[in-house]
Amino acid sequence: MPSSREPTVVRVNELSDLVEAVPYLLGFTPAESIVAVSLEGPRERMGFSLRCDLVPDDHDDEMAGMLAARLRATDADGALVFVYTDRGSLADDLPRRALVDAVVDALDVPVRDALLVTPDRVWSYLCDDACCPPGGRPRVAGSPGALALSAANVMVGRAVLPDREAVVASVQAVTGAEAARMVAATEAASAASEAIGPWRARDRARALGLAVRDRYAKGAGTVSDDEAARLIVAMHDVRFRDEVLDWALDHEDVVRSLLDDLVRRAQPPMDAPVCTALAWVAYLQGNGLVAASAVERARRTDPDYSLAVLLETALGYQTPPALLREATRASDRR
Repeated sequence: MPSSREPTVVRVNELSDLVEAVPYLLGFTPAESIVAVSLEGPRERMGFSLRCDLVPDDHDDEMAGMLAARLRATDADGALVFVYTDRGSLADDLPRRALVDAVVDALDVPVRDALLVTPDRVWSYLCDDACCPPGGRPRVAGSPGALALSAANVMVGRAVLPDREAVVASVQAVTGAEAARMVAATEAASAASEAIGPWRARDRARALGLAVRDRYAKGAGTVSDDEAARLIVAMHDVRFRDEVLDWALDHEDVVRSLLDDLVRRAQPPMDAPVCTALAWVAYLQGNGLVAASAVERARRTDPDYSLAVLLETALGYQTPPALLREATRASDRR
C-alpha cells in the first residue's frame, strides 16, 4: 500500500479516461450534476472537485458564479467541466449548453474541456463534429487509463460508492451489537487511560498507533475493538491527535484508511476528535464530501469542538487543501 508523501499518480489523457476519473475524485458516481475539477501546475493535475445538483435553467448564471468563486479560491490554473444528465434532447444541441457557456464565461482560468456524460456516451461542448461525432464517443470502462485508476484506488482500499448518500453513510457509526461492543471497549479504554495518567497514556497510544499504522501500510489493515477504542480515546488528547495528523503528511493513504475504520467504530460522545481528524485528511486529499460529512458528525456530538469549527470554515471558503497541508507542517515545526 503506498505510503509516500506524493499520492499515486495515474495519467489520464483520453476523453473517456477523464470521465472515468471523476467518480474517484468524488468518491461516488454523480447523477444529474455539474462537476468542476481544478487543474493544477504545469502538468495540469486534476485537483479539487466541486459537484452541484443541476439547477433549473433560470438559475444558470447564479450557479456559474458560485462555481467560479469556489474554483477561484483553489488557485486553479485551469478547469474541466462535466455535466451528468439523462435529461434533454440531443436532436438540436447538447442539453444544458447555456449552463456550460455561463460557467466558461464566469471562470477566469482556461476551461480545457467541458463534457456531457451519459451512462454510455460522452460529448464535448467545446469541439465540433470533427472532434465528437453527433452520436458522441463511447465510454470505455476497460480502457488502460480507467483500469489504472481502478487499480490505484483498490491498492489504498477505496471504492467508488453508488451515490452521495452512500458516501455520507460511510462516515456514520456502526449500530446494533457492534456499537454495544464499542461502547464497552471505549469505557474500558477511558478507565485505563485515566488510571495511568495523560503522559503514559499518550506514550502508549503513540506506540499502538504506530504499530497499527505500519500494519495498514503492509496491507493488513485491521484493528480490533480494543485497539480502536484505545485510539479513539487517545484522540481526545490534542497533542496525540495532532501527531496523527502529522503522520498523514507522509502516509496519507494509510492514515486515511485507518481513520475510516476508527470513525465507523467511534460512538458518541467520544467521536468528535476522530471524525475531525478524518475530515482533515480527506480534505487534504481533495475529498470535500467526506470532509464535510465527518465535520457535520463531529459537530453534532460537540458543536464547539474547535478544530471542527475551523475546518467547517475552511470548507465554506473553499480553502485550498495545500494551505491546510502547510498549516500542519508549520504546526509540526513549532
